[in-house]
Amino acid sequence: MPRFRADALRHGVPTLGVCLGAQLLARAQGLAVRTGSELGRPSEIGWVPLRDVDRDDPVVGPLAAAPAVLHWHGDRIVPTPGTRVLARTDTTECQAFRAGPVAWGLQFHLEVTPDLLDDWLAEPAFTAEAEEALGSQAIDALRADARAAAPALRPLAQQSLSHLRTLFQPHADG
Repeated sequence: MPRFRADALRHGVPTLGVCLGAQLLARAQGLAVRTGSELGRPSEIGWVPLRDVDRDDPVVGPLAAAPAVLHWHGDRIVPTPGTRVLARTDTTECQAFRAGPVAWGLQFHLEVTPDLLDDWLAEPAFTAEAEEALGSQAIDALRADARAAAPALRPLAQQSLSHLRTLFQPHADG
């Protein structure tokens, strides 16, 4: 699989990596991915706004106005000086990056709606992970934050994904 990702980048195939996908894309770019414990940081779980968003980027730029996006990861991408970092949070220096003209890695979950979050939280392992990171009120807080963020986030996410759709469409038709 690593060769597939590297080949996609080399041949200009539009690519979006989300969470683990972003970490795999980062590795295909030669970037390191480290556990939070290696970096002395806890898991990042919860609804948190992005910081230092590259507003000119067609995928990540619209999210500068998002009240928050869902973060659910322990591992972190370690950017090099040449990495085009598009967004960060206070605990993760590379939340989004550009891996070429038509490839993006997003460490956060742009796709999560309140309903999808409910599906995730129906899984005992997800619930346990959230409670371990955030405490006994984690589930209620995550759901409340999802409902609060959704009205503003959904149109911004659609704007981001619309740009990707224009890149993917020619490949789907071919």
